[in-house]
Amino acid sequence: MMLIRTVYTLLSRFISDAAKRSSAGLFGLASMIFVAFTPKPLLADLVSPYGGETAPNFVELSVEADHVRVALEIDLNSYPLFVVADDGSGISLAERTAQNFHVEADGSELPRVVNTIDVRPRVLRQTAASTFVSPRPRSEKVVFVEMEFPFERPPERITFTPPLNNDGIPLASIGVVAEHLGVPVTDYRYLSQAETMLPDWDDPWFTVFENPNLTRHHKSPLMSFLTMEPREVRHEIIFRLQDFEAWSGLDLGGTHRLTREDVASIKSAAAAFFKNKIPVTIDGTLVQPEAVKVSRIKVGAEGLLVLPDEAEAKRKTMLLGVVLSYPNRSLANRVEMTWQLFPEGLDVIPITLTDPAGGVPSQVYRSDPTVVWQNHLTKWEDPKTRPVIVKTAGLPEMPLVAMALGIAAFICAALASQSTAKKRLFLIGVCGAASAAAIVTFPQKQPLPFVPAPTQDEAASHQVMHSFLTNISAAMLEPRDVQFKDALEPFVDVSNRNDVGTEMRRGLSVTLPSGALARVDDISDLQVERFSADTGNNQHQVLANWTAEVSGGHWGHLHRRAVLYRGMFDISRSGDRWKLDGLTIISAKAEG
Repeated sequence: MMLIRTVYTLLSRFISDAAKRSSAGLFGLASMIFVAFTPKPLLADLVSPYGGETAPNFVELSVEADHVRVALEIDLNSYPLFVVADDGSGISLAERTAQNFHVEADGSELPRVVNTIDVRPRVLRQTAASTFVSPRPRSEKVVFVEMEFPFERPPERITFTPPLNNDGIPLASIGVVAEHLGVPVTDYRYLSQAETMLPDWDDPWFTVFENPNLTRHHKSPLMSFLTMEPREVRHEIIFRLQDFEAWSGLDLGGTHRLTREDVASIKSAAAAFFKNKIPVTIDGTLVQPEAVKVSRIKVGAEGLLVLPDEAEAKRKTMLLGVVLSYPNRSLANRVEMTWQLFPEGLDVIPITLTDPAGGVPSQVYRSDPTVVWQNHLTKWEDPKTRPVIVKTAGLPEMPLVAMALGIAAFICAALASQSTAKKRLFLIGVCGAASAAAIVTFPQKQPLPFVPAPTQDEAASHQVMHSFLTNISAAMLEPRDVQFKDALEPFVDVSNRNDVGTEMRRGLSVTLPSGALARVDDISDLQVERFSADTGNNQHQVLANWTAEVSGGHWGHLHRRAVLYRGMFDISRSGDRWKLDGLTIISAKAEG
Protein backbone atom coordinates (compact mmCIF):
# COMPACT_ATOMS: atom_id res chain seq x y z
CA MET A 1 0.00 0.00 0.00
CA MET A 2 2.89 2.38 0.77
CA LEU A 3 4.26 1.79 -2.76
CA ILE A 4 0.88 2.48 -4.35
CA ARG A 5 0.44 5.71 -2.40
CA THR A 6 3.97 6.78 -3.35
CA VAL A 7 3.32 6.12 -7.02
CA TYR A 8 0.04 8.02 -6.94
CA THR A 9 1.65 11.01 -5.20
CA LEU A 10 4.67 11.18 -7.49
CA LEU A 11 2.66 10.72 -10.67
CA SER A 12 0.16 13.37 -9.64
CA ARG A 13 3.00 15.79 -8.90
CA PHE A 14 4.63 14.97 -12.25
CA ILE A 15 1.42 15.53 -14.19
CA SER A 16 0.80 18.83 -12.44
CA ASP A 17 4.34 20.03 -13.20
CA ALA A 18 4.09 18.87 -16.82
CA ALA A 19 0.84 20.75 -17.32
CA LYS A 20 2.44 23.94 -16.01
CA ARG A 21 5.51 23.56 -18.26
CA SER A 22 3.53 22.82 -21.45
CA SER A 23 1.46 25.62 -22.99
CA ALA A 24 -0.28 23.03 -25.14
CA GLY A 25 -1.25 21.01 -22.07
CA LEU A 26 0.82 17.98 -23.07
CA PHE A 27 -1.24 15.57 -21.12
CA GLY A 28 -4.52 17.47 -20.99
CA LEU A 29 -7.25 17.08 -18.49
CA ALA A 30 -7.82 13.42 -19.42
CA SER A 31 -4.27 12.59 -18.38
CA MET A 32 -4.97 13.85 -14.88
CA ILE A 33 -7.89 11.50 -14.29
CA PHE A 34 -7.23 7.94 -13.23
CA VAL A 35 -9.35 5.37 -15.07
CA ALA A 36 -11.90 3.87 -12.70
CA PHE A 37 -13.22 0.87 -14.59
CA THR A 38 -11.91 -2.47 -15.76
CA PRO A 39 -12.37 -3.24 -19.47
CA LYS A 40 -14.12 -6.49 -20.27
CA PRO A 41 -12.01 -9.04 -22.12
CA LEU A 42 -12.92 -9.80 -25.73
CA LEU A 43 -14.37 -13.18 -26.51
CA ALA A 44 -11.47 -15.07 -28.00
CA ASP A 45 -11.52 -17.17 -31.10
CA LEU A 46 -8.00 -18.42 -30.39
CA VAL A 47 -6.64 -18.73 -26.85
CA SER A 48 -2.88 -18.22 -26.62
CA PRO A 49 -0.92 -21.26 -25.44
CA TYR A 50 2.26 -19.24 -24.73
CA GLY A 51 1.16 -17.37 -21.60
CA GLY A 52 2.53 -13.93 -22.40
CA GLU A 53 -0.86 -12.43 -21.57
CA THR A 54 -0.46 -13.64 -17.95
CA ALA A 55 2.88 -11.90 -17.35
CA PRO A 56 2.94 -9.32 -14.52
CA ASN A 57 4.08 -6.67 -17.01
CA PHE A 58 2.85 -6.22 -20.55
CA VAL A 59 3.74 -4.08 -23.55
CA GLU A 60 1.86 -3.35 -26.77
CA LEU A 61 4.12 -2.36 -29.67
CA SER A 62 2.57 -0.58 -32.63
CA VAL A 63 4.66 0.53 -35.60
CA GLU A 64 2.92 3.32 -37.49
CA ALA A 65 3.88 5.31 -40.60
CA ASP A 66 6.03 7.86 -38.74
CA HIS A 67 6.42 6.62 -35.17
CA VAL A 68 6.43 3.65 -32.82
CA ARG A 69 3.79 3.55 -30.09
CA VAL A 70 4.64 1.72 -26.87
CA ALA A 71 1.89 1.09 -24.30
CA LEU A 72 3.47 -0.36 -21.18
CA GLU A 73 1.64 -1.84 -18.19
CA ILE A 74 3.95 -2.12 -15.16
CA ASP A 75 3.01 -4.32 -12.23
CA LEU A 76 3.21 -2.32 -9.00
CA ASN A 77 5.60 -4.88 -7.49
CA SER A 78 7.86 -4.59 -10.56
CA TYR A 79 7.71 -0.81 -10.71
CA PRO A 80 11.21 -0.17 -9.23
CA LEU A 81 12.72 -2.26 -12.05
CA PHE A 82 11.39 0.20 -14.65
CA VAL A 83 12.81 3.32 -12.97
CA VAL A 84 16.30 4.54 -13.86
CA ALA A 85 18.55 5.71 -11.02
CA ASP A 86 18.50 9.36 -9.98
CA ASP A 87 21.66 11.01 -11.34
CA GLY A 88 21.18 14.13 -9.27
CA SER A 89 19.71 16.18 -12.13
CA GLY A 90 16.42 16.60 -10.29
CA ILE A 91 14.33 14.62 -12.77
CA SER A 92 11.19 13.32 -11.04
CA LEU A 93 10.44 9.68 -10.39
CA ALA A 94 7.63 9.70 -12.92
CA GLU A 95 9.89 11.17 -15.61
CA ARG A 96 12.42 8.41 -14.93
CA THR A 97 9.73 5.73 -15.30
CA ALA A 98 10.30 3.42 -18.31
CA GLN A 99 13.38 5.34 -19.46
CA ASN A 100 15.15 1.98 -19.53
CA PHE A 101 12.81 0.76 -22.30
CA HIS A 102 14.58 1.64 -25.56
CA VAL A 103 13.58 1.69 -29.23
CA GLU A 104 16.16 1.88 -32.02
CA ALA A 105 15.66 2.38 -35.75
CA ASP A 106 18.46 1.18 -38.04
CA GLY A 107 20.89 1.26 -35.11
CA SER A 108 20.02 4.76 -33.84
CA GLU A 109 18.06 5.25 -30.63
CA LEU A 110 14.78 7.08 -31.15
CA PRO A 111 13.73 9.98 -28.92
CA ARG A 112 10.99 9.27 -26.41
CA VAL A 113 7.81 11.31 -26.01
CA VAL A 114 5.58 10.42 -23.05
CA ASN A 115 1.89 10.93 -23.79
CA THR A 116 0.32 9.36 -20.71
CA ILE A 117 1.45 8.06 -17.34
CA ASP A 118 -0.98 7.10 -14.62
CA VAL A 119 -2.21 4.28 -12.42
CA ARG A 120 -5.16 2.31 -13.74
CA PRO A 121 -6.77 -1.15 -13.57
CA ARG A 122 -4.98 -3.90 -15.44
CA VAL A 123 -6.35 -4.85 -18.88
CA LEU A 124 -7.86 -8.34 -18.71
CA ARG A 125 -6.84 -10.50 -21.68
CA GLN A 126 -8.11 -13.90 -22.75
CA THR A 127 -5.85 -16.63 -21.43
CA ALA A 128 -5.44 -20.40 -21.51
CA ALA A 129 -4.93 -20.37 -17.72
CA SER A 130 -7.33 -22.56 -15.79
CA THR A 131 -7.88 -23.84 -12.28
CA PHE A 132 -4.94 -26.16 -12.88
CA VAL A 133 -2.58 -23.56 -14.38
CA SER A 134 -3.29 -20.15 -12.87
CA PRO A 135 -1.65 -16.83 -13.75
CA ARG A 136 1.11 -15.82 -11.39
CA PRO A 137 0.21 -13.28 -8.67
CA ARG A 138 -0.17 -9.80 -10.10
CA SER A 139 -1.30 -6.43 -8.82
CA GLU A 140 -4.84 -5.45 -9.77
CA LYS A 141 -3.63 -2.03 -10.86
CA VAL A 142 -0.66 -1.11 -13.02
CA VAL A 143 1.42 1.94 -13.83
CA PHE A 144 0.40 2.68 -17.41
CA VAL A 145 2.92 4.47 -19.62
CA GLU A 146 2.14 5.40 -23.22
CA MET A 147 5.12 6.59 -25.25
CA GLU A 148 5.84 7.54 -28.84
CA PHE A 149 9.17 7.18 -30.62
CA PRO A 150 9.01 9.26 -33.83
CA PHE A 151 11.21 8.69 -36.90
CA GLU A 152 11.63 10.70 -40.11
CA ARG A 153 11.80 7.93 -42.73
CA PRO A 154 10.61 4.31 -42.61
CA PRO A 155 13.38 2.19 -41.05
CA GLU A 156 14.41 -1.24 -42.25
CA ARG A 157 15.04 -2.52 -38.71
CA ILE A 158 13.37 -1.57 -35.42
CA THR A 159 14.83 -2.93 -32.18
CA PHE A 160 12.93 -3.05 -28.89
CA THR A 161 15.00 -3.43 -25.71
CA PRO A 162 13.30 -4.08 -22.35
CA PRO A 163 14.99 -3.31 -19.01
CA LEU A 164 18.11 -5.51 -18.75
CA ASN A 165 20.88 -5.83 -16.19
CA ASN A 166 24.56 -5.49 -17.02
CA ASP A 167 24.69 -9.13 -18.16
CA GLY A 168 21.78 -8.72 -20.56
CA ILE A 169 19.36 -10.62 -18.31
CA PRO A 170 15.80 -9.21 -18.23
CA LEU A 171 14.91 -7.47 -15.00
CA ALA A 172 11.21 -8.22 -15.27
CA SER A 173 8.86 -10.65 -16.99
CA ILE A 174 7.14 -8.79 -19.84
CA GLY A 175 4.41 -10.13 -22.11
CA VAL A 176 4.27 -8.59 -25.57
CA VAL A 177 2.03 -8.21 -28.60
CA ALA A 178 3.12 -6.30 -31.72
CA GLU A 179 1.52 -4.96 -34.87
CA HIS A 180 2.59 -3.02 -37.95
CA LEU A 181 0.20 -0.58 -39.62
CA GLY A 182 -2.69 -2.33 -37.92
CA VAL A 183 -1.63 -5.84 -38.98
CA PRO A 184 -0.69 -8.20 -36.12
CA VAL A 185 2.90 -9.42 -36.17
CA THR A 186 2.77 -11.64 -33.05
CA ASP A 187 0.37 -13.47 -30.79
CA TYR A 188 0.85 -13.06 -27.04
CA ARG A 189 4.56 -13.75 -26.46
CA TYR A 190 7.38 -12.68 -24.10
CA LEU A 191 9.86 -9.85 -24.55
CA SER A 192 12.88 -11.22 -22.71
CA GLN A 193 15.72 -9.63 -24.69
CA ALA A 194 16.35 -7.05 -27.38
CA GLU A 195 14.18 -8.09 -30.33
CA THR A 196 14.35 -6.72 -33.88
CA MET A 197 11.38 -6.25 -36.21
CA LEU A 198 11.88 -6.22 -39.98
CA PRO A 199 8.98 -4.10 -41.27
CA ASP A 200 7.69 -4.62 -44.80
CA TRP A 201 6.41 -1.16 -45.69
CA ASP A 202 4.84 -2.29 -48.97
CA ASP A 203 2.85 -5.11 -47.38
CA PRO A 204 2.76 -5.26 -43.55
CA TRP A 205 1.41 -8.83 -43.68
CA PHE A 206 5.00 -9.89 -44.35
CA THR A 207 6.52 -7.93 -41.46
CA VAL A 208 8.35 -10.32 -39.11
CA PHE A 209 10.72 -10.42 -36.17
CA GLU A 210 14.21 -11.79 -36.60
CA ASN A 211 13.40 -14.16 -33.73
CA PRO A 212 11.13 -16.80 -35.34
CA ASN A 213 9.48 -17.44 -31.96
CA LEU A 214 7.84 -14.02 -32.16
CA THR A 215 5.19 -14.82 -34.71
CA ARG A 216 1.42 -15.20 -35.07
CA HIS A 217 -0.95 -18.11 -35.58
CA HIS A 218 -2.42 -16.90 -38.90
CA LYS A 219 0.79 -16.40 -40.87
CA SER A 220 -0.52 -16.20 -44.42
CA PRO A 221 -2.66 -13.34 -45.79
CA LEU A 222 -4.67 -15.96 -47.68
CA MET A 223 -5.87 -19.17 -46.02
CA SER A 224 -8.36 -21.90 -46.90
CA PHE A 225 -10.25 -24.31 -44.63
CA LEU A 226 -12.19 -27.25 -46.08
CA THR A 227 -14.46 -28.98 -43.56
CA MET A 228 -16.30 -32.27 -44.12
CA GLU A 229 -19.35 -32.44 -41.83
CA PRO A 230 -21.90 -35.30 -41.57
CA ARG A 231 -24.39 -33.38 -43.77
CA GLU A 232 -22.29 -30.68 -45.35
CA VAL A 233 -19.00 -29.76 -46.96
CA ARG A 234 -17.99 -26.25 -45.93
CA HIS A 235 -15.25 -24.15 -47.52
CA GLU A 236 -14.03 -21.13 -45.55
CA ILE A 237 -11.54 -18.64 -46.96
CA ILE A 238 -9.69 -15.71 -45.36
CA PHE A 239 -8.55 -13.11 -47.88
CA ARG A 240 -7.46 -9.49 -48.09
CA LEU A 241 -9.39 -6.75 -49.80
CA GLN A 242 -6.35 -5.70 -51.79
CA ASP A 243 -5.99 -9.21 -53.25
CA PHE A 244 -9.71 -9.36 -54.02
CA GLU A 245 -9.44 -6.05 -55.88
CA ALA A 246 -6.73 -7.53 -58.09
CA TRP A 247 -8.67 -10.75 -58.78
CA SER A 248 -12.04 -9.19 -59.47
CA GLY A 249 -11.14 -5.82 -60.93
CA LEU A 250 -13.16 -4.09 -58.21
CA ASP A 251 -12.77 -0.30 -58.52
CA LEU A 252 -12.86 1.60 -55.24
CA GLY A 253 -11.30 4.75 -56.60
CA GLY A 254 -8.72 6.55 -54.52
CA THR A 255 -10.40 6.10 -51.15
CA HIS A 256 -8.40 4.79 -48.19
CA ARG A 257 -11.12 4.65 -45.55
CA LEU A 258 -14.27 2.75 -46.44
CA THR A 259 -17.82 3.71 -45.53
CA ARG A 260 -20.52 1.26 -44.47
CA GLU A 261 -21.95 1.45 -47.98
CA ASP A 262 -18.51 0.59 -49.42
CA VAL A 263 -18.29 -2.43 -47.15
CA ALA A 264 -21.75 -3.66 -48.15
CA SER A 265 -20.84 -3.33 -51.84
CA ILE A 266 -17.57 -5.21 -51.32
CA LYS A 267 -19.30 -8.05 -49.48
CA SER A 268 -21.92 -8.40 -52.21
CA ALA A 269 -19.25 -8.48 -54.92
CA ALA A 270 -17.20 -11.04 -52.98
CA ALA A 271 -20.20 -13.36 -52.53
CA ALA A 272 -20.90 -13.35 -56.28
CA PHE A 273 -17.21 -13.78 -57.12
CA PHE A 274 -16.45 -16.76 -54.87
CA LYS A 275 -19.65 -18.64 -55.68
CA ASN A 276 -18.23 -19.91 -58.96
CA LYS A 277 -14.50 -19.37 -58.57
CA ILE A 278 -13.35 -22.36 -56.48
CA PRO A 279 -14.44 -25.69 -58.07
CA VAL A 280 -15.48 -28.32 -55.51
CA THR A 281 -16.31 -31.93 -56.41
CA ILE A 282 -18.12 -34.22 -53.94
CA ASP A 283 -18.09 -37.96 -54.72
CA GLY A 284 -17.39 -37.26 -58.38
CA THR A 285 -20.03 -34.54 -58.85
CA LEU A 286 -19.15 -30.90 -59.42
CA VAL A 287 -21.31 -28.95 -56.96
CA GLN A 288 -22.35 -25.34 -56.46
CA PRO A 289 -22.62 -23.73 -53.01
CA GLU A 290 -26.19 -23.33 -51.75
CA ALA A 291 -25.20 -20.54 -49.36
CA VAL A 292 -22.40 -17.94 -49.43
CA LYS A 293 -21.74 -15.70 -46.42
CA VAL A 294 -19.13 -12.92 -46.36
CA SER A 295 -17.97 -11.25 -43.14
CA ARG A 296 -15.47 -8.62 -42.13
CA ILE A 297 -12.90 -10.15 -39.82
CA LYS A 298 -9.88 -9.11 -37.84
CA VAL A 299 -6.84 -11.20 -36.99
CA GLY A 300 -5.22 -10.44 -33.66
CA ALA A 301 -3.58 -11.97 -30.62
CA GLU A 302 -6.99 -13.37 -29.63
CA GLY A 303 -7.51 -14.99 -33.02
CA LEU A 304 -10.24 -14.11 -35.49
CA LEU A 305 -12.96 -11.65 -34.58
CA VAL A 306 -15.99 -10.90 -36.74
CA LEU A 307 -16.39 -7.14 -37.13
CA PRO A 308 -19.64 -5.24 -37.64
CA ASP A 309 -20.04 -3.47 -40.97
CA GLU A 310 -20.04 -0.06 -39.31
CA ALA A 311 -16.60 -0.58 -37.72
CA GLU A 312 -13.78 1.53 -39.15
CA ALA A 313 -12.42 -0.03 -42.33
CA LYS A 314 -9.01 0.68 -43.81
CA ARG A 315 -8.66 -0.34 -47.41
CA LYS A 316 -5.02 -1.41 -47.17
CA THR A 317 -5.43 -3.75 -44.19
CA MET A 318 -9.06 -4.89 -44.48
CA LEU A 319 -9.63 -8.66 -44.12
CA LEU A 320 -12.70 -10.64 -45.13
CA GLY A 321 -13.88 -14.18 -44.64
CA VAL A 322 -16.21 -16.11 -46.94
CA VAL A 323 -18.08 -19.31 -46.05
CA LEU A 324 -19.40 -21.50 -48.87
CA SER A 325 -21.83 -24.26 -47.89
CA TYR A 326 -22.33 -27.46 -49.91
CA PRO A 327 -25.09 -29.57 -48.25
CA ASN A 328 -24.76 -33.34 -48.73
CA ARG A 329 -27.04 -36.24 -47.74
CA SER A 330 -24.29 -37.88 -45.67
CA LEU A 331 -20.61 -37.64 -44.90
CA ALA A 332 -18.79 -37.51 -48.24
CA ASN A 333 -16.42 -40.25 -49.36
CA ARG A 334 -14.18 -38.06 -51.54
CA VAL A 335 -13.88 -34.31 -51.90
CA GLU A 336 -11.70 -32.44 -54.40
CA MET A 337 -11.06 -28.70 -54.39
CA THR A 338 -9.11 -26.81 -57.05
CA TRP A 339 -7.63 -23.48 -55.97
CA GLN A 340 -7.44 -20.80 -58.66
CA LEU A 341 -6.51 -17.62 -56.75
CA PHE A 342 -2.86 -16.82 -56.17
CA PRO A 343 -1.81 -13.27 -55.24
CA GLU A 344 1.25 -11.89 -56.95
CA GLY A 345 4.38 -13.34 -55.38
CA LEU A 346 2.54 -16.08 -53.45
CA ASP A 347 2.83 -19.58 -54.92
CA VAL A 348 1.75 -21.66 -51.90
CA ILE A 349 -1.59 -21.43 -50.10
CA PRO A 350 -2.08 -23.19 -46.72
CA ILE A 351 -5.15 -25.45 -46.61
CA THR A 352 -6.61 -27.16 -43.56
CA LEU A 353 -8.69 -30.31 -44.15
CA THR A 354 -11.05 -31.13 -41.27
CA ASP A 355 -13.35 -34.11 -40.76
CA PRO A 356 -14.97 -35.68 -37.66
CA ALA A 357 -11.57 -37.11 -36.69
CA GLY A 358 -9.86 -33.69 -36.62
CA GLY A 359 -7.88 -31.30 -38.81
CA VAL A 360 -4.88 -31.98 -41.05
CA PRO A 361 -2.72 -29.19 -42.54
CA SER A 362 -2.08 -29.27 -46.27
CA GLN A 363 -1.06 -26.93 -49.10
CA VAL A 364 -1.89 -26.14 -52.70
CA TYR A 365 0.72 -24.90 -55.17
CA ARG A 366 0.44 -22.78 -58.25
CA SER A 367 1.84 -25.79 -60.15
CA ASP A 368 -0.46 -28.27 -58.35
CA PRO A 369 -3.62 -26.46 -57.25
CA THR A 370 -5.87 -29.45 -56.43
CA VAL A 371 -6.26 -30.90 -52.95
CA VAL A 372 -8.10 -34.18 -52.28
CA TRP A 373 -9.74 -35.47 -49.09
CA GLN A 374 -10.55 -39.18 -48.88
CA ASN A 375 -12.82 -40.64 -46.21
CA HIS A 376 -10.69 -43.12 -44.26
CA LEU A 377 -12.84 -43.14 -41.11
CA THR A 378 -13.32 -46.73 -39.96
CA LYS A 379 -15.34 -46.17 -36.78
CA TRP A 380 -17.65 -43.48 -38.08
CA GLU A 381 -21.37 -44.00 -37.49
CA ASP A 382 -23.68 -41.76 -39.47
CA PRO A 383 -26.03 -40.01 -36.99
CA LYS A 384 -29.64 -40.74 -37.91
CA THR A 385 -33.00 -40.31 -36.21
CA ARG A 386 -34.86 -43.44 -35.08
CA PRO A 387 -38.25 -44.29 -33.57
CA VAL A 388 -38.33 -43.88 -29.79
CA ILE A 389 -39.39 -47.30 -28.45
CA VAL A 390 -39.18 -47.69 -24.68
CA LYS A 391 -41.13 -50.03 -22.42
CA THR A 392 -42.44 -48.28 -19.33
CA ALA A 393 -44.39 -49.21 -16.21
CA GLY A 394 -48.16 -49.41 -16.80
CA LEU A 395 -51.39 -51.04 -15.63
CA PRO A 396 -51.52 -54.87 -15.89
CA GLU A 397 -53.57 -55.81 -18.95
CA MET A 398 -55.41 -59.02 -19.95
CA PRO A 399 -57.95 -60.06 -22.67
CA LEU A 400 -60.91 -59.58 -20.31
CA VAL A 401 -63.62 -59.67 -23.03
CA ALA A 402 -62.27 -62.88 -24.54
CA MET A 403 -62.09 -64.46 -21.10
CA ALA A 404 -65.72 -63.53 -20.35
CA LEU A 405 -66.88 -64.97 -23.69
CA GLY A 406 -64.92 -68.16 -23.03
CA ILE A 407 -66.54 -68.58 -19.64
CA ALA A 408 -69.98 -68.05 -21.24
CA ALA A 409 -69.20 -70.68 -23.88
CA PHE A 410 -68.14 -73.16 -21.16
CA ILE A 411 -71.35 -72.58 -19.19
CA CYS A 412 -73.48 -73.07 -22.33
CA ALA A 413 -71.67 -76.31 -23.11
CA ALA A 414 -72.27 -77.61 -19.56
CA LEU A 415 -75.97 -76.72 -19.68
CA ALA A 416 -76.39 -78.31 -23.13
CA SER A 417 -75.29 -81.68 -21.83
CA GLN A 418 -78.17 -81.70 -19.35
CA SER A 419 -80.92 -80.15 -21.53
CA THR A 420 -83.58 -81.53 -23.85
CA ALA A 421 -82.79 -81.97 -27.52
CA LYS A 422 -84.46 -78.70 -28.51
CA LYS A 423 -82.62 -76.62 -25.86
CA ARG A 424 -79.37 -78.50 -26.51
CA LEU A 425 -79.24 -77.30 -30.11
CA PHE A 426 -79.83 -73.67 -29.01
CA LEU A 427 -77.14 -73.82 -26.28
CA ILE A 428 -74.64 -75.41 -28.65
CA GLY A 429 -75.24 -72.55 -31.10
CA VAL A 430 -74.70 -69.97 -28.37
CA CYS A 431 -71.57 -71.83 -27.22
CA GLY A 432 -70.15 -71.79 -30.75
CA ALA A 433 -70.87 -68.08 -31.21
CA ALA A 434 -69.27 -67.20 -27.85
CA SER A 435 -66.24 -69.31 -28.67
CA ALA A 436 -65.79 -67.61 -32.04
CA ALA A 437 -66.16 -64.16 -30.46
CA ALA A 438 -63.57 -65.09 -27.79
CA ILE A 439 -61.08 -66.06 -30.47
CA VAL A 440 -61.61 -62.77 -32.35
CA THR A 441 -61.32 -60.55 -29.27
CA PHE A 442 -58.40 -62.39 -27.62
CA PRO A 443 -55.68 -59.95 -28.93
CA GLN A 444 -57.54 -57.02 -27.38
CA LYS A 445 -56.30 -56.47 -23.84
CA GLN A 446 -57.78 -54.27 -21.15
CA PRO A 447 -56.35 -52.96 -17.84
CA LEU A 448 -57.36 -54.95 -14.79
CA PRO A 449 -60.08 -53.11 -12.83
CA PHE A 450 -59.52 -51.87 -9.27
CA VAL A 451 -55.68 -51.91 -9.70
CA PRO A 452 -54.05 -48.49 -8.95
CA ALA A 453 -51.89 -46.98 -11.70
CA PRO A 454 -48.16 -47.33 -10.93
CA THR A 455 -45.77 -44.35 -10.91
CA GLN A 456 -43.68 -43.65 -14.02
CA ASP A 457 -40.50 -45.72 -14.04
CA GLU A 458 -37.51 -43.34 -13.50
CA ALA A 459 -35.07 -45.27 -15.72
CA ALA A 460 -37.62 -45.50 -18.52
CA SER A 461 -38.38 -41.77 -18.30
CA HIS A 462 -34.67 -40.98 -18.56
CA GLN A 463 -34.33 -43.32 -21.54
CA VAL A 464 -37.30 -41.74 -23.32
CA MET A 465 -35.91 -38.21 -22.89
CA HIS A 466 -32.37 -39.18 -23.85
CA SER A 467 -33.70 -40.82 -27.02
CA PHE A 468 -35.59 -37.65 -27.93
CA LEU A 469 -32.51 -35.47 -27.34
CA THR A 470 -30.32 -37.80 -29.40
CA ASN A 471 -32.82 -37.65 -32.26
CA ILE A 472 -33.02 -33.87 -31.99
CA SER A 473 -29.21 -33.61 -32.23
CA ALA A 474 -29.17 -35.79 -35.35
CA ALA A 475 -31.98 -33.82 -36.99
CA MET A 476 -30.24 -30.50 -36.29
CA LEU A 477 -27.37 -31.60 -38.55
CA GLU A 478 -29.59 -31.18 -41.60
CA PRO A 479 -28.95 -27.79 -43.30
CA ARG A 480 -31.86 -28.14 -45.76
CA ASP A 481 -35.45 -27.67 -44.61
CA VAL A 482 -36.79 -30.65 -46.57
CA GLN A 483 -34.25 -33.08 -45.13
CA PHE A 484 -34.69 -31.53 -41.70
CA LYS A 485 -38.42 -32.28 -41.70
CA ASP A 486 -37.77 -35.78 -43.08
CA ALA A 487 -35.40 -36.39 -40.14
CA LEU A 488 -38.25 -35.56 -37.73
CA GLU A 489 -40.52 -38.27 -39.19
CA PRO A 490 -39.48 -41.19 -36.88
CA PHE A 491 -40.34 -39.31 -33.68
CA VAL A 492 -42.67 -36.39 -34.58
CA ASP A 493 -46.07 -36.76 -36.21
CA VAL A 494 -46.57 -34.81 -39.44
CA SER A 495 -49.11 -32.46 -37.83
CA ASN A 496 -46.55 -31.29 -35.26
CA ARG A 497 -43.39 -31.07 -37.37
CA ASN A 498 -43.60 -27.39 -38.28
CA ASP A 499 -44.04 -26.24 -34.67
CA VAL A 500 -41.49 -28.64 -33.19
CA GLY A 501 -38.94 -27.95 -35.95
CA THR A 502 -39.30 -24.18 -35.60
CA GLU A 503 -38.69 -24.34 -31.85
CA MET A 504 -35.69 -26.63 -32.32
CA ARG A 505 -34.10 -24.15 -34.75
CA ARG A 506 -34.91 -21.22 -32.48
CA GLY A 507 -33.91 -22.60 -29.11
CA LEU A 508 -31.20 -25.17 -29.82
CA SER A 509 -29.06 -23.67 -32.60
CA VAL A 510 -25.52 -22.69 -31.59
CA THR A 511 -24.11 -20.37 -34.25
CA LEU A 512 -20.37 -19.93 -34.77
CA PRO A 513 -18.85 -16.54 -35.64
CA SER A 514 -18.63 -17.64 -39.28
CA GLY A 515 -22.38 -18.26 -39.37
CA ALA A 516 -22.07 -22.05 -39.42
CA LEU A 517 -23.93 -24.15 -36.85
CA ALA A 518 -22.11 -26.16 -34.20
CA ARG A 519 -23.03 -29.82 -33.81
CA VAL A 520 -23.86 -31.70 -30.62
CA ASP A 521 -21.19 -34.24 -29.70
CA ASP A 522 -22.69 -35.54 -26.48
CA ILE A 523 -25.69 -35.22 -24.17
CA SER A 524 -24.88 -35.41 -20.45
CA ASP A 525 -26.26 -34.59 -17.00
CA LEU A 526 -29.86 -35.21 -18.11
CA GLN A 527 -32.30 -34.62 -15.25
CA VAL A 528 -36.03 -35.24 -15.55
CA GLU A 529 -37.48 -32.68 -13.15
CA ARG A 530 -41.11 -33.63 -13.71
CA PHE A 531 -42.84 -36.36 -15.67
CA SER A 532 -46.61 -35.83 -15.45
CA ALA A 533 -48.88 -38.81 -14.91
CA ASP A 534 -50.85 -40.24 -17.81
CA THR A 535 -53.93 -38.08 -18.34
CA GLY A 536 -55.90 -41.02 -19.73
CA ASN A 537 -54.98 -40.61 -23.41
CA ASN A 538 -51.33 -41.65 -23.08
CA GLN A 539 -50.05 -38.06 -23.05
CA HIS A 540 -47.42 -36.61 -20.71
CA GLN A 541 -45.69 -33.32 -20.08
CA VAL A 542 -42.01 -33.46 -19.15
CA LEU A 543 -39.78 -30.78 -17.64
CA ALA A 544 -36.09 -31.60 -18.09
CA ASN A 545 -32.63 -30.04 -18.08
CA TRP A 546 -29.45 -31.31 -19.71
CA THR A 547 -25.97 -30.35 -20.92
CA ALA A 548 -25.07 -30.48 -24.60
CA GLU A 549 -21.39 -30.65 -25.53
CA VAL A 550 -21.22 -28.79 -28.85
CA SER A 551 -18.34 -28.20 -31.24
CA GLY A 552 -17.71 -26.64 -34.60
CA GLY A 553 -14.84 -25.34 -36.64
CA HIS A 554 -14.57 -22.04 -38.45
CA TRP A 555 -11.60 -20.47 -40.16
CA GLY A 556 -9.21 -23.07 -38.79
CA HIS A 557 -10.21 -22.99 -35.15
CA LEU A 558 -12.30 -25.61 -33.34
CA HIS A 559 -14.81 -24.24 -30.85
CA ARG A 560 -15.93 -26.49 -27.99
CA ARG A 561 -18.57 -25.40 -25.56
CA ALA A 562 -20.96 -26.87 -23.00
CA VAL A 563 -24.48 -25.44 -23.16
CA LEU A 564 -26.98 -25.91 -20.32
CA TYR A 565 -30.57 -26.30 -21.54
CA ARG A 566 -33.93 -26.46 -19.80
CA GLY A 567 -37.06 -27.36 -21.72
CA MET A 568 -40.69 -28.51 -21.60
CA PHE A 569 -41.66 -31.51 -23.74
CA ASP A 570 -45.17 -32.63 -24.70
CA ILE A 571 -44.96 -36.33 -25.52
CA SER A 572 -47.41 -39.15 -26.21
CA ARG A 573 -47.27 -42.93 -26.19
CA SER A 574 -48.80 -45.57 -28.40
CA GLY A 575 -47.89 -48.90 -26.87
CA ASP A 576 -44.12 -48.73 -26.39
CA ARG A 577 -43.58 -46.11 -29.12
CA TRP A 578 -43.20 -42.47 -28.10
CA LYS A 579 -43.71 -39.27 -30.09
CA LEU A 580 -42.73 -35.65 -29.49
CA ASP A 581 -45.83 -33.48 -29.85
CA GLY A 582 -44.56 -30.12 -28.61
CA LEU A 583 -41.38 -28.44 -27.41
CA THR A 584 -40.53 -25.24 -25.53
CA ILE A 585 -36.91 -24.35 -24.78
CA ILE A 586 -37.08 -22.37 -21.54
CA SER A 587 -33.39 -21.43 -21.24
CA ALA A 588 -30.00 -21.97 -22.85
CA LYS A 589 -26.80 -20.90 -21.12
CA ALA A 590 -23.21 -21.49 -22.18
CA GLU A 591 -20.81 -22.63 -19.47
CA GLY A 592 -17.70 -20.60 -18.80
